[in-house]
Amino acid sequence: MSEPDPISALPPSASLSIERRTYVRLASDRAATCSAAGRLREVGWPARVKDISRAGIGLLLQHCFRPGTTLNVELRESTSKAQRTVVARVVHATAVLVDGSPCWLVGCCFDCPLREEEFAALR
Repeated sequence: MSEPDPISALPPSASLSIERRTYVRLASDRAATCSAAGRLREVGWPARVKDISRAGIGLLLQHCFRPGTTLNVELRESTSKAQRTVVARVVHATAVLVDGSPCWLVGCCFDCPLREEEFAALR
C-alpha cells in the first residue's frame, strides 16, 4: 500500500497560503513620504513602512494610490532626516484599520531589486 501524497491531502485553501516571494520581507516602522512620480508640485503624503524587501515595500497611508501608479518614496531615518528616495510601482491598495483608524495598505514593487548593500542600509 502506498503512502498518501502530502500535497494532495491538503485542503484546497492551504495551497493559497504558500509563500512565493523571492526575497525575505522584513517588518519595519520607518517613516516615509510618498508622492506620485512626475507631480513636482504635489506635497508628499506621510506614510509608515510596514515591511520592506529587496523587491518591494508595504506602506501604510491615509491616501490611496491606484495600482499602476509610480511613486517616489522618501525613506527617513529615526531622526526624521531623509535617508533615501526609491521609485516603486503600486501593485495593490487595501483598506485597513490601524489602531482603529482607517488607512490604506499599499503594496509596491521596485522596478529593479535593491542590491544587498542598499537593502542592508534601509533596515
